[in-house]
Amino acid sequence: MASAQRVPPFEPIDVEALRRLLQGPWSLVSPEDPLLGSLQGASLDGYRLLALVGSKNNVGSVYFQAYLVDSKGMIGRDAVAFGLRNAGPYPGYNWIEIVRYEPVVRFAGGTVDIREKEEEAHFFNLLGSLLPPGGHLMVEYDSPNQQDTAHILTSGYPAVCSPLGYAILQAGCRNFRDWYIPEGGREGPRKLQGFKPLDAAAAEQRRRSLEGELAPYAGQDGAELEGMRKTVREFAIKALEDLRKAPGNPAI
Repeated sequence: MASAQRVPPFEPIDVEALRRLLQGPWSLVSPEDPLLGSLQGASLDGYRLLALVGSKNNVGSVYFQAYLVDSKGMIGRDAVAFGLRNAGPYPGYNWIEIVRYEPVVRFAGGTVDIREKEEEAHFFNLLGSLLPPGGHLMVEYDSPNQQDTAHILTSGYPAVCSPLGYAILQAGCRNFRDWYIPEGGREGPRKLQGFKPLDAAAAEQRRRSLEGELAPYAGQDGAELEGMRKTVREFAIKALEDLRKAPGNPAI
């Protein structure tokens, strides 16, 4: 059995699977941890998050992982997210980079895709809540389950019209940067970066700008669209609806 200090603050839990995860530098994130604590045990539409923290890299950023746990305490075989968390005194020092994002999680009895229903939106909202105004979130889109996003971004559509861009919008981000060209081989996989506004005025300015960018795609006749263009229209409509629900507010 794992010791009391190494049992997460919820039950039931597959202790044997947990023991295997708690190897090497990995330990459970404390719910009181100011950097990652709100992830521990958070609900995702019938599932809970299990958050692990690892070692620091050479610039002081800390590695973390997030797993899904079902109602029987079974832990997903794949981490939903593996990444880095950084914090500092200035807004730009506060960021999260998801090096590997796996929305389709395998369990012994099948798979669950958090992009269905509201699970993904809730997960990204949680990530955004960890960042102060001016912080940023980066997520890779080179993995197999991100191909829709890759096709949409490389075709020149606005970032928010892609599945991943829309998810990052749920984290409260309003500015986007597409890192699609590795620089000197050190930038890793392609990734989409979202920036949270510094204040309500900046959020309102970006809201108006995004509405202008999205309106032409949302206004297209859906009956005449198919494939990628239909997906772009659907996400443009959803993003416009969300932006209009919370004008001037950097968090949806």
